[in-house]
Amino acid sequence: MAHLLKLELKKFGVMRNIIFTFAAILFSIFFLTVSLVDSMTDPQQTKDSFDSTFLVTGLLIMMIFLVYASVLTAHTVIAEYNQKTITIMFSYPVNRRQLIAAKLILIMVYTALSMAAAYLCCCGYIIAADKAFDMLDGTFQPVFLQTWIPSAAISIIICTVLSLWPFIIGMVRKSVPAAIITSLLTIFLRQLMISKNSTYQESLLQVCLVTGITAVFTFHAFKKNVPQIY
Repeated sequence: MAHLLKLELKKFGVMRNIIFTFAAILFSIFFLTVSLVDSMTDPQQTKDSFDSTFLVTGLLIMMIFLVYASVLTAHTVIAEYNQKTITIMFSYPVNRRQLIAAKLILIMVYTALSMAAAYLCCCGYIIAADKAFDMLDGTFQPVFLQTWIPSAAISIIICTVLSLWPFIIGMVRKSVPAAIITSLLTIFLRQLMISKNSTYQESLLQVCLVTGITAVFTFHAFKKNVPQIY
Protein backbone atom coordinates (compact mmCIF):
# COMPACT_ATOMS: atom_id res chain seq x y z
CA MET A 1 0.00 0.00 0.00
CA ALA A 2 2.86 2.40 0.82
CA HIS A 3 4.28 2.26 -2.71
CA LEU A 4 0.80 2.82 -4.18
CA LEU A 5 0.34 5.88 -1.99
CA LYS A 6 3.67 7.27 -3.18
CA LEU A 7 2.71 6.57 -6.80
CA GLU A 8 -0.69 8.23 -6.48
CA LEU A 9 0.84 11.17 -4.59
CA LYS A 10 2.99 11.94 -7.62
CA LYS A 11 -0.11 11.93 -9.82
CA PHE A 12 -2.19 13.85 -7.29
CA GLY A 13 -0.78 17.26 -8.15
CA VAL A 14 0.12 18.48 -4.68
CA MET A 15 1.02 22.04 -5.70
CA ARG A 16 -2.14 22.45 -7.77
CA ASN A 17 -4.28 21.37 -4.84
CA ILE A 18 -2.35 23.58 -2.40
CA ILE A 19 -3.06 26.52 -4.69
CA PHE A 20 -6.76 25.61 -4.70
CA THR A 21 -6.78 25.42 -0.89
CA PHE A 22 -5.14 28.83 -0.68
CA ALA A 23 -7.67 30.30 -3.14
CA ALA A 24 -10.57 28.70 -1.23
CA ILE A 25 -9.33 30.21 2.04
CA LEU A 26 -9.03 33.65 0.43
CA PHE A 27 -12.55 33.32 -0.98
CA SER A 28 -13.87 32.32 2.46
CA ILE A 29 -12.17 35.31 4.07
CA PHE A 30 -13.59 37.61 1.39
CA PHE A 31 -17.08 36.17 1.92
CA LEU A 32 -16.80 36.64 5.69
CA THR A 33 -15.54 40.19 5.24
CA VAL A 34 -18.50 41.16 3.07
CA SER A 35 -20.93 39.58 5.54
CA LEU A 36 -19.34 41.25 8.58
CA VAL A 37 -19.10 44.68 6.95
CA ASP A 38 -22.74 44.45 5.88
CA SER A 39 -23.96 43.58 9.38
CA MET A 40 -21.72 46.24 10.93
CA THR A 41 -22.69 49.12 8.63
CA ASP A 42 -26.39 48.43 8.10
CA PRO A 43 -28.32 50.29 10.83
CA GLN A 44 -31.24 47.89 10.46
CA GLN A 45 -29.09 44.90 11.38
CA THR A 46 -27.36 43.90 14.56
CA LYS A 47 -23.75 42.81 14.52
CA ASP A 48 -23.08 39.15 14.00
CA SER A 49 -21.97 37.18 17.04
CA PHE A 50 -18.80 35.11 17.23
CA ASP A 51 -20.79 31.87 17.40
CA SER A 52 -22.98 32.66 14.38
CA THR A 53 -19.95 33.72 12.34
CA PHE A 54 -18.16 30.51 13.29
CA LEU A 55 -21.17 28.46 12.14
CA VAL A 56 -21.23 30.28 8.80
CA THR A 57 -17.50 29.70 8.46
CA GLY A 58 -17.94 25.97 9.08
CA LEU A 59 -20.76 25.71 6.55
CA LEU A 60 -18.76 27.55 3.92
CA ILE A 61 -15.62 25.46 4.45
CA MET A 62 -17.60 22.23 4.38
CA MET A 63 -19.38 23.14 1.14
CA ILE A 64 -16.21 24.16 -0.68
CA PHE A 65 -14.06 21.18 0.22
CA LEU A 66 -16.75 18.52 0.04
CA VAL A 67 -17.62 19.59 -3.51
CA TYR A 68 -13.94 19.75 -4.42
CA ALA A 69 -13.38 16.29 -2.96
CA SER A 70 -16.11 15.02 -5.28
CA VAL A 71 -14.35 16.69 -8.23
CA LEU A 72 -11.10 14.97 -7.28
CA THR A 73 -12.90 11.63 -6.93
CA ALA A 74 -14.63 12.08 -10.26
CA HIS A 75 -11.35 12.98 -11.96
CA THR A 76 -9.02 10.42 -10.40
CA VAL A 77 -11.36 7.44 -10.04
CA ILE A 78 -14.68 7.59 -11.90
CA ALA A 79 -13.32 9.18 -15.08
CA GLU A 80 -10.51 6.63 -15.27
CA TYR A 81 -13.09 3.83 -15.27
CA ASN A 82 -15.31 5.53 -17.84
CA GLN A 83 -12.37 6.29 -20.14
CA LYS A 84 -10.84 2.87 -19.39
CA THR A 85 -7.46 4.44 -18.60
CA ILE A 86 -7.57 2.51 -15.33
CA THR A 87 -6.95 -0.65 -17.38
CA ILE A 88 -3.36 0.49 -17.88
CA MET A 89 -2.77 0.36 -14.12
CA PHE A 90 -4.76 -2.85 -13.78
CA SER A 91 -2.46 -4.49 -16.32
CA TYR A 92 0.36 -4.25 -13.78
CA PRO A 93 0.65 -6.71 -10.88
CA VAL A 94 -1.09 -4.44 -8.37
CA ASN A 95 -4.07 -5.07 -6.15
CA ARG A 96 -7.00 -3.22 -7.74
CA ARG A 97 -8.74 -2.50 -4.49
CA GLN A 98 -5.56 -1.21 -2.87
CA LEU A 99 -4.97 1.08 -5.86
CA ILE A 100 -8.40 2.68 -5.56
CA ALA A 101 -8.06 2.79 -1.77
CA ALA A 102 -4.80 4.72 -2.16
CA LYS A 103 -6.56 7.30 -4.33
CA LEU A 104 -9.40 7.72 -1.83
CA ILE A 105 -7.03 7.93 1.14
CA LEU A 106 -5.16 10.80 -0.51
CA ILE A 107 -8.42 12.62 -1.23
CA MET A 108 -9.64 12.14 2.33
CA VAL A 109 -6.33 13.28 3.85
CA TYR A 110 -6.29 16.30 1.55
CA THR A 111 -9.87 17.17 2.53
CA ALA A 112 -9.13 16.90 6.25
CA LEU A 113 -5.89 18.92 6.12
CA SER A 114 -7.39 21.59 3.88
CA MET A 115 -10.41 22.00 6.11
CA ALA A 116 -8.19 22.25 9.19
CA ALA A 117 -6.07 24.93 7.50
CA ALA A 118 -9.20 26.82 6.40
CA TYR A 119 -10.69 26.71 9.90
CA LEU A 120 -7.42 27.97 11.40
CA CYS A 121 -7.04 30.83 8.92
CA CYS A 122 -10.70 31.91 8.92
CA CYS A 123 -11.10 31.79 12.69
CA GLY A 124 -7.81 33.66 13.12
CA TYR A 125 -9.10 36.27 10.67
CA ILE A 126 -12.40 36.62 12.53
CA ILE A 127 -10.59 37.26 15.81
CA ALA A 128 -8.09 39.69 14.25
CA ALA A 129 -10.76 41.59 12.29
CA ASP A 130 -12.89 42.08 15.38
CA LYS A 131 -9.90 43.23 17.43
CA ALA A 132 -8.91 45.75 14.76
CA PHE A 133 -12.31 47.01 13.61
CA ASP A 134 -14.84 45.84 16.24
CA MET A 135 -16.83 44.00 13.57
CA LEU A 136 -18.60 41.49 15.83
CA ASP A 137 -20.93 41.74 18.76
CA GLY A 138 -19.07 41.37 22.03
CA THR A 139 -15.42 40.57 22.63
CA PHE A 140 -13.57 37.39 21.81
CA GLN A 141 -12.93 35.20 24.82
CA PRO A 142 -10.49 32.24 24.86
CA VAL A 143 -13.32 30.15 26.32
CA PHE A 144 -14.92 30.23 22.85
CA LEU A 145 -12.18 27.87 21.69
CA GLN A 146 -13.52 25.17 24.02
CA THR A 147 -16.55 25.03 21.73
CA TRP A 148 -14.93 25.94 18.42
CA ILE A 149 -12.14 23.35 18.42
CA PRO A 150 -14.32 20.27 19.10
CA SER A 151 -16.93 21.57 16.67
CA ALA A 152 -14.33 22.05 13.93
CA ALA A 153 -12.88 18.59 14.63
CA ILE A 154 -16.31 16.95 14.32
CA SER A 155 -17.02 18.85 11.11
CA ILE A 156 -13.69 17.77 9.61
CA ILE A 157 -14.26 14.13 10.57
CA ILE A 158 -17.81 13.97 9.26
CA CYS A 159 -16.97 15.75 6.00
CA THR A 160 -13.97 13.48 5.43
CA VAL A 161 -16.30 10.50 5.82
CA LEU A 162 -18.94 12.07 3.57
CA SER A 163 -16.31 12.62 0.88
CA LEU A 164 -16.61 8.88 0.17
CA TRP A 165 -20.21 9.15 -1.04
CA PRO A 166 -19.33 10.67 -4.45
CA PHE A 167 -17.14 7.58 -4.97
CA ILE A 168 -19.92 5.21 -3.88
CA ILE A 169 -22.63 6.70 -6.09
CA GLY A 170 -20.23 7.51 -8.92
CA MET A 171 -19.11 3.88 -9.12
CA VAL A 172 -22.66 2.57 -8.99
CA ARG A 173 -23.96 4.98 -11.61
CA LYS A 174 -20.73 4.90 -13.63
CA SER A 175 -21.06 8.65 -13.97
CA VAL A 176 -18.83 11.67 -13.25
CA PRO A 177 -21.80 14.09 -12.94
CA ALA A 178 -23.46 11.70 -10.49
CA ALA A 179 -20.41 11.88 -8.24
CA ILE A 180 -20.46 15.68 -8.14
CA ILE A 181 -24.24 15.91 -7.73
CA THR A 182 -23.95 13.46 -4.84
CA SER A 183 -21.73 15.92 -2.96
CA LEU A 184 -24.39 18.62 -3.32
CA LEU A 185 -27.11 16.28 -2.08
CA THR A 186 -24.86 15.23 0.79
CA ILE A 187 -24.42 18.86 1.85
CA PHE A 188 -28.20 19.37 1.75
CA LEU A 189 -28.93 16.23 3.77
CA ARG A 190 -26.27 17.10 6.33
CA GLN A 191 -27.83 20.52 6.84
CA LEU A 192 -31.22 18.91 7.40
CA MET A 193 -29.70 16.53 9.94
CA ILE A 194 -27.82 19.10 12.01
CA SER A 195 -30.65 21.66 11.87
CA LYS A 196 -32.55 19.37 14.24
CA ASN A 197 -29.83 19.76 16.89
CA SER A 198 -29.70 22.73 19.23
CA THR A 199 -25.91 22.93 18.79
CA TYR A 200 -26.22 22.87 14.98
CA GLN A 201 -23.63 20.12 15.01
CA GLU A 202 -23.65 16.34 14.66
CA SER A 203 -24.02 14.38 17.87
CA LEU A 204 -21.66 11.51 18.66
CA LEU A 205 -24.44 9.06 17.77
CA GLN A 206 -24.97 10.71 14.39
CA VAL A 207 -21.22 10.67 13.65
CA CYS A 208 -21.06 6.96 14.47
CA LEU A 209 -24.20 6.23 12.44
CA VAL A 210 -22.99 8.12 9.35
CA THR A 211 -19.54 6.53 9.62
CA GLY A 212 -21.01 3.05 9.93
CA ILE A 213 -23.39 3.44 7.00
CA THR A 214 -20.65 4.94 4.83
CA ALA A 215 -18.28 2.10 5.73
CA VAL A 216 -20.86 -0.53 4.73
CA PHE A 217 -21.60 1.07 1.35
CA THR A 218 -17.92 1.74 0.67
CA PHE A 219 -17.12 -1.92 1.35
CA HIS A 220 -19.91 -2.93 -1.02
CA ALA A 221 -18.57 -0.61 -3.75
CA PHE A 222 -15.07 -2.05 -3.34
CA LYS A 223 -16.35 -5.60 -3.45
CA LYS A 224 -18.73 -5.25 -6.38
CA ASN A 225 -17.72 -2.24 -8.50
CA VAL A 226 -13.97 -1.73 -8.16
CA PRO A 227 -12.93 -5.00 -9.89
CA GLN A 228 -15.17 -4.26 -12.88
CA ILE A 229 -13.92 -2.61 -16.07
CA TYR A 230 -16.82 -0.76 -17.62
